[in-house]
Amino acid sequence: MLQMLSLFYLFLEERQVIKLFKKLKVGKHANEYLVRIQPTDKVTGKRINWPVKYADNRKNAIKLERQMWAEYESGLNPNDGKVVFADDFKRYVKLRSKSISKVTLKSWQETARSVNSYFGKARIDQISTAMVNKYAHDYVAKHKATVSRSSNIAKRLIHLRNYFKSLEGKVIKENPVPENALKVFFKQSDFTVSQEWRIFTTDELVKIRKLIVHDLKHNPVEMNGSKLAILIESYTGMRVGELQALKFSNIVRDEDVLTFRINDSWSDLTKSFNGSLKARPKGYTRTLLPIPQDVIDLVRIYQARQKQFLVDHDLCNPLDLVFMNIHDYKKASNQEPITQKSINEMLRKICQQLDINSNGQRMSLYSFRHTVCTQLANTPKMSYPWAADKMGHSLQMFMKTYVGLSEDINKKMNELWVG
Repeated sequence: MLQMLSLFYLFLEERQVIKLFKKLKVGKHANEYLVRIQPTDKVTGKRINWPVKYADNRKNAIKLERQMWAEYESGLNPNDGKVVFADDFKRYVKLRSKSISKVTLKSWQETARSVNSYFGKARIDQISTAMVNKYAHDYVAKHKATVSRSSNIAKRLIHLRNYFKSLEGKVIKENPVPENALKVFFKQSDFTVSQEWRIFTTDELVKIRKLIVHDLKHNPVEMNGSKLAILIESYTGMRVGELQALKFSNIVRDEDVLTFRINDSWSDLTKSFNGSLKARPKGYTRTLLPIPQDVIDLVRIYQARQKQFLVDHDLCNPLDLVFMNIHDYKKASNQEPITQKSINEMLRKICQQLDINSNGQRMSLYSFRHTVCTQLANTPKMSYPWAADKMGHSLQMFMKTYVGLSEDINKKMNELWVG
């Protein structure tokens, strides 16, 4: 008997538990059982002040006590939930800042400011799904924002879900931000149809390229940077930041074709090179789509003329940039490339000159990326994995985000169906 008692007390010591079931007679929880556990911190040995809970009968009290111990053993510490939500979110963003790009960090910091402004001193354990839902609707109303997969509120909710996901099983039991929060919080009628990107037709591409080639041969070199950028973009569909970071030394021969092999990108936001391609480790390179020989020849001619211009103006190009901003002396001295804004403005002028309209769609340099991807997707016997690799995307992202219906394909399908 004594041995059995010793084993029982040893069990209690290992569980660090003192069972406290107490049936209350008065107050808000009258006729209910108060359930309390008294665990200790496994590192410091200090007793943890664990929140009490209530059960309607002794049987459920026993179940509840076991559940509370299971939560403790799994690493959950509700006391951490007493921390101010906005303060801890800032801590989380600061922690993440070491592993994300400066552009992505800016978006997270905007979410942190929004959280601080809206939730104030609310504690982590006070944040519920209903509160996040109200925050989402108030955000849209206050900012007169749209609701779509690419909207600001979509980014805010993704950030919040990722934050709370890091606390699941440790501070909170369940994430207050549901998966696909936009669809959960908003009605279908609340959503805004995203404005589609303008996809250039084959004829439009021919006109744009012909005009640019003519100007490259007749205009001063300092006026040609944006136009050459547009010409190369029309063949490669590369990201604009990658285009800005392009170097003359990136020209390579891949099998029997000429192209560019890139490994860096530029950010207009931070006015600096990222040191890598988007979502890729430093040192990773990507070979672009083949470039016609006559376009490469134009790049070489531009290189020679740029070099002479730099000598004449006592400037240098130590980074070997193709699109060094030689139209602006200060930016040229800092080895900065032409900005996206400047290139887009040049594209707007070219389209006006050629009477190419947006047709109510979004039209910018990024339109070439959608155009090239659409052409790739509609090329017979095309290897989609090969195409996705050339564009710097996963196959799923390539198909989902960039593959659209061009006017050329639409016309052919209509003729096929009618005829």
